[in-house]
Amino acid sequence: MAESKWLSKIAKQHNEWIKIVNSFGEYDFAEDVVQEMYIVIYKYASEEKIIKEGIVSRGYIFFTLRSIYFSYYNAKRKVNKVRLDDQENFTQIPDTSEMDEQVGYNEFVTLIDNHIDNWRWYDKTLFNLYRNTDMSIRKIAQETNISWVSIFNTLKKCKQELKEIFKEDYIDYKNKDYEWNGQKD
Repeated sequence: MAESKWLSKIAKQHNEWIKIVNSFGEYDFAEDVVQEMYIVIYKYASEEKIIKEGIVSRGYIFFTLRSIYFSYYNAKRKVNKVRLDDQENFTQIPDTSEMDEQVGYNEFVTLIDNHIDNWRWYDKTLFNLYRNTDMSIRKIAQETNISWVSIFNTLKKCKQELKEIFKEDYIDYKNKDYEWNGQKD
């Protein structure tokens, strides 16, 4: 019974875990990745590893989700082996456009994340807090004791910088042209 209590405490933030998987670029199977995370945690983790002072360790969950996502993503990309005498499989041409789009999206997001990593600590922290949680600007201001106006202006400046630097790359991504013009940090 004790195990189910701490697992249910983790599950209370289910929507947040879905958003984390979405941030990896996975939308179709995000629910599956999170469900797999619950199984992995149940089998291999303990309450002491994940819950510290009554708070769920987001870092532990993040790295578990990322590991499961990469395992899933690599499994999707594996090459199917075909016997030489199996004529049916030679006539089927795999659709790589969907995979190219996913890889392109991941590269685009990585390019933006690398740029964000070079920001000042304050800008980077506020932007990632706003982007990676479901907290509003007012909620962030309330939790951090930073003025609403300061947070708003910082986020506005950060978004504007990203739009200016990655505008052409975003257009290229939409046109399925995955050659990036932006800064490669």
